[in-house]
Amino acid sequence: MKRSTIATSQAPSGQRKTPARTQKANARAARVGLMLAESNLPTTDKILEAAAEFFASHGYVNSTLDDVAALAGFTKGAVYYYFKNKESLLVEVLKGIEIRSIDTTTAKINERGGSSTDRLERFVRYQTRWAAEHPRDLAILMLVSAETAHTSQRVRAQVLKIYRKLAAVLEEIIESGKKSGEFGRSQKTRDTVLYLQAVHDGNMMIWYRSGTDPEIGRRLASVTLVGFLRAVKD
Repeated sequence: MKRSTIATSQAPSGQRKTPARTQKANARAARVGLMLAESNLPTTDKILEAAAEFFASHGYVNSTLDDVAALAGFTKGAVYYYFKNKESLLVEVLKGIEIRSIDTTTAKINERGGSSTDRLERFVRYQTRWAAEHPRDLAILMLVSAETAHTSQRVRAQVLKIYRKLAAVLEEIIESGKKSGEFGRSQKTRDTVLYLQAVHDGNMMIWYRSGTDPEIGRRLASVTLVGFLRAVKD
């Protein structure tokens, strides 16, 4: 199986030493490969799982269909049978993230109703839960967003769709809060949403960079909620 490695130092034997980060990614990939080999998942799900693993650990640009096929336990030809190319595979992975992240959060927000403040609190809670349960989703979104300029228009459109949905959820909550008098009216809703998205993404990145430390996650969730409420009520 192919792996991207970068030489950081020379071992005494003259062989290149694999960076610790790459070793960790490779070890995780091996565990995922074993899990897929023993699972009864449909072929397409195995391929998507393998693709998500590589996109999260190596980024889209540095991942190959050979990598994905080997990890999923299939030939490259089998991957091509189900997915036209690497771009199509990434788009399907992003669609899954859209469902787990934004669609699930929206459903949870709406199923209980309540005040706009309650709904905003649930937005933070369920986005935090999504990140905790699916940290790989978060990694893919961050990496692909950074790589968007180097990928296709189709991939870019799918990433933007996810963020447009997120913005729409926040816009609806804020507008509802303004009408009920819960939230202030001094700032344009779209400007507030832009700020909240920046806080949301920034805090998610800090948490991921911490190694998904649970304590850091709890602290960030708390300050995110405080920041959100302050932004809409000032």
